[in-house]
Amino acid sequence: MTDATDDQVFADWLEAMHPRLSRFEDFLLPANVIHEDGTQEPFLRDYSRESLEQLEQFILDRWPTQAAFLEESDTDFIDGATRYIGETLLRAYGGGWHLNDVPTFDSSGRPFVLLDTLDKTPITPFFLLTALLKRRTGRELTRVYDGQALNIAERREQEGPDWQPRRDPVPGITS
Repeated sequence: MTDATDDQVFADWLEAMHPRLSRFEDFLLPANVIHEDGTQEPFLRDYSRESLEQLEQFILDRWPTQAAFLEESDTDFIDGATRYIGETLLRAYGGGWHLNDVPTFDSSGRPFVLLDTLDKTPITPFFLLTALLKRRTGRELTRVYDGQALNIAERREQEGPDWQPRRDPVPGITS
């Protein structure tokens, strides 16, 4: 169970969502993706599936191993990437941010998202970052994104064709 201090820290974290995402997009992500053949294209910042592909490749290129990522501990980048991954999923599939307050759980104290799906499986973006660096497939973030698309389709089938995922409000992002 969270105490008042944890609740306030999490409320402050949510309150800072918009400026922290802006900082991540404007200053911590590259302007362009440079392909092996030398061609370039803009780095997407549109919270799309494709932007997750680019983000994952950027992370894989920047950190050769999971250990290098954890050793560097670039908290500014980690915070921004955590927010960006979570927001990408939430913007597509509804739901909201939560704070894990179970002390025996690995992600205790880390923000996670619960999407507006039937199964309500917690997704902790920080652990997606470490998993993609460990597995190095280049498809971890899109695998989660695509899996949630199936969960949303299942919910829409149950609720009816007019059903839309509902998003919990976040200051500066949604109301």
